[in-house]
Amino acid sequence: MKVIHLGKFCPPNEGGIELFSYDLLEYLNFKGIKADLLCFDYNNKNSNYRLFDYYGCKMNIKLNSAPISYNYLKNFFKIAEEYDIIHSHVPNPLADFLSLFTNKKLIIHWHSDIVKQKIFYKFYKPLQQKAIKKANKIICASPQYLESSLQLKEVQKKAVIIPLGLGIKRLKADSTDKAFNKISNIVKDKKIILALGRLVEYKGFEYLVEAGKYIREDAIIFIAGGGPLYNKLIDKVKSLNLEKKVYILGRVDNIKPFMELCDIFCLPSITKNEAFGLVLVEALYFGKPLVTTDVEGSGMSYVNQNGVTGLVVPPRDPKSLSNAFNTILSDKELYEKFSKNAYERFKEFEISNIGDKVINLYKEVLNC
Repeated sequence: MKVIHLGKFCPPNEGGIELFSYDLLEYLNFKGIKADLLCFDYNNKNSNYRLFDYYGCKMNIKLNSAPISYNYLKNFFKIAEEYDIIHSHVPNPLADFLSLFTNKKLIIHWHSDIVKQKIFYKFYKPLQQKAIKKANKIICASPQYLESSLQLKEVQKKAVIIPLGLGIKRLKADSTDKAFNKISNIVKDKKIILALGRLVEYKGFEYLVEAGKYIREDAIIFIAGGGPLYNKLIDKVKSLNLEKKVYILGRVDNIKPFMELCDIFCLPSITKNEAFGLVLVEALYFGKPLVTTDVEGSGMSYVNQNGVTGLVVPPRDPKSLSNAFNTILSDKELYEKFSKNAYERFKEFEISNIGDKVINLYKEVLNC
């Protein structure tokens, strides 16, 4: 069996979806499936990781965050006939376009609706809908997202739920981080609330900063990540006089030491742009209680089970965030319950479980 994945950027360098793709492709090849990746690569190179090949294509332009590449088109038409299945990761308009020009079995991996680019979507919608109607199967990461997606409304019967996942091997890897070394003198005996992600509006980090006003005296908040709101968040910390309670760390190269250090992991996102929250799965592996927000349709509440692996609170509500932190940190039995359940829940998202579900879907599609 041979499968070509149509992705965006080459893993594992960009974000959560790229990390998932990297671990999934390694596992598929380990299980004897020839699974390769066609992606956008700033270096414009073809190469291979330890267990799979990728075709890196120079990006010519970006339209509303959608990469466009002549080499992506060229490589697809050159190699597509070699594969039995096209596995397309979307949103990716170019991949949707290409999926219309193949008679191969087509699986669309639905990572997110088009949420923010409303004007762009009016033009993109006909192409998107043609692609999903053509697909043999559509993978969605959580039942919450599938049920709430208006863009998948007409094709729900062909959709299957397969969560995102991660490989234990990479999570276990020893590593250091310069940003982590800089905070060692801050930690001392403090309780650490960690948040990690791109510093953009939908992540809701401004509300997490405000929550610093209400957390217990021995707790501090670390927000790690790069992005356009970096300076704005630093200014907000200063304006609220929270320099000793909330720390904006900037981009970190490796999150493992931060995950090991923290007591609670928080994802305070405020819109459905947070389709799943793969970083929550990483926190589960480290046995960290979770605090997330109840965003309609988001898969966050699928990963974090309220009252089981942590607490779910309303979005845009700093006091509810702080109350959740204080509740977990003040109750040792509750903390240990959440921690134990978090580690156990990770097993559902371990890449071997996810990969086996994908393999079974491949077999089903080929027998259609």
